[in-house]
Amino acid sequence: MIQHGSAHAAQHYSALIPELDPPYSLKRRTRKSPRHKRAWTPVLCLLLSAAAPNAFSQNASAPEPRRAQQVTQANRETQPHNEARERSPEPSDSGKHPASTTEVDQLRSEVQALKAQVEQLRKLIEAGALARTGAQPSQPADFAAARLADNSQSQPDAQLQATAQSQQPNQKQQKLQSQPANQYANQDPSANQTGQRQSTIDALIKPKSAGGQFAGSEGLLRTDRLKIGGYVDFRYLSRGFDEGFEIREHADELNPGETDRTNFKRNTFMLPRAIIGMAAAITPKLLFNSEIEFEFGGKEVDVEQAYLEYRFNPKFNLRGGVIVAPLGRFNIFHDSNLQDMAPRPLVSTLVIPSTYKDLGVGALGEFRLGSRSRLTYEAYIVNGLRSDEGGEIAREIGTFESKENSNFFDNNPQKSVVGRVMFSPIIGLELGLSGYRGKHDNQGLYNMSIWAVDWKFARKDFQVIGEYARTAVQRPPEDAAEIAARQILINAPRGDFVGTFEELDEIINEPLFDRPARSSDGIYIEARYRFRPKWWTSHLEEDASIAPVVRFDQVNLDRQFPGFSFPLNMRRLSLGVSLRPTEAASINFAYHFDRKPDLFLRLPDGRPFPPYFTNLGVNGFTMGLAWAF
Repeated sequence: MIQHGSAHAAQHYSALIPELDPPYSLKRRTRKSPRHKRAWTPVLCLLLSAAAPNAFSQNASAPEPRRAQQVTQANRETQPHNEARERSPEPSDSGKHPASTTEVDQLRSEVQALKAQVEQLRKLIEAGALARTGAQPSQPADFAAARLADNSQSQPDAQLQATAQSQQPNQKQQKLQSQPANQYANQDPSANQTGQRQSTIDALIKPKSAGGQFAGSEGLLRTDRLKIGGYVDFRYLSRGFDEGFEIREHADELNPGETDRTNFKRNTFMLPRAIIGMAAAITPKLLFNSEIEFEFGGKEVDVEQAYLEYRFNPKFNLRGGVIVAPLGRFNIFHDSNLQDMAPRPLVSTLVIPSTYKDLGVGALGEFRLGSRSRLTYEAYIVNGLRSDEGGEIAREIGTFESKENSNFFDNNPQKSVVGRVMFSPIIGLELGLSGYRGKHDNQGLYNMSIWAVDWKFARKDFQVIGEYARTAVQRPPEDAAEIAARQILINAPRGDFVGTFEELDEIINEPLFDRPARSSDGIYIEARYRFRPKWWTSHLEEDASIAPVVRFDQVNLDRQFPGFSFPLNMRRLSLGVSLRPTEAASINFAYHFDRKPDLFLRLPDGRPFPPYFTNLGVNGFTMGLAWAF
């Protein structure tokens, strides 16, 4: 193709080649193909001059006289042909003309195309280096805009350009992937192994099973910016096993004034809650998350979460609206599909009023301390727990009902504060410290404080979790009736204390049980091991498991009584098993051994007093079905 017209140029560039460094030498590469060397030497020389102009400039800055004469002669020979091409049509490529203008133009177009390819390769190398280091380019390369000088590109050029476009960094995607999932989320190294782009909503929030705050699993309905999911909790309870005395509350509403004759010891099926969760990415940094709770088959409808969160960076973010207060680990991760036993721990019901939600604003974030340690925090200003206007703090119920109406309005002018700090020194170990303080009465005179310590240890399929919490409640001084009722219980002989409902209600219940204790506390420890036998996973899902579970928990509802002698204290040992056809669903069974109090108050017909404490000293069975979607 290039024979006579480029002879002098080839001679010039061939003379320059031996002076280059070995990587640029063509002698070794074309030793077995002299014809190939004669045909492509000029093209490769021009390509190398464009890619490494310094190498040529250093060796050719002072050309020898003979070389300069050859270049001048080549220019003189090509000038008449250029002038002839402008005056007349191009001659045919017969190969007889010593320097065809068509060959010269073709050579020039090939040189320009090769220069464009070199430039594209340079940009690809720079883009690859930036991707490996994670740096941002000062001026993002627009590979799609890079065009060859020759409009008629060859097929390799088009493939090269397509490759450049596919490797161009997506700036919007990089911003989304740099956002933290949630401060409780462990780093998931497999999150991006598929190479697929993570959706906007998944980059902002993860399900609670992965440490996030979305109620449910990965979402039954999901788009790039919207996710809808939830979970359902169905149970069977024997012998009136009443979690949080919810049956008592609704039985009182249906049969007002009949508590003294109501038999709360029942075997029953229940649907405590059905949750619909919806999360939306308003912008790549602005998140909306919500939970709508339908309790007891739809008898009650409540908003458990509904907040806006703006992500500034992993260390500082703002959140406001209806939030789940970070008071203990269980209150944050209370969802039924995450549990392997249907009943909630006693301390997380009567000392920390799970699920405690409130209206407020606050900040949260996460700090990385080296490669394996991290520190997270959450802190909010909220309306607070209450002892008036729909709330109640009492010895017989603890703080369970103090959470009522907090997400409607505050009952006093002062605001409360709540927060949690979690430190994970190594992967698999989490240590949490939580605190709450605020006025609880209408007049804003008395404070209530709650402190909690929680932990989680996980090693492979073995896990131990737990929590300890204590309350301190300021209140008016005890009157004579309250002091007398305490002395009666302290001095009474151990065993059954029998009395009529009217007698016990007048001398014990109203002056003592219906009033708040100055301090209470509780603890629970739960351990499990997840087995994944092949005969189980082969018929179900890969994440299916079987987990035996054991839990110990107790509450002391009045720490002013010596030892553990308060008659309404509870201590329980639970043994169970959780069958999971997939990680998002649990079918669990448990048997509970409740310790009988040393001083047991009962009515003449054998019912305990108060009558809704049906599980005092009575063993019970529970079954739970919970599934997330």
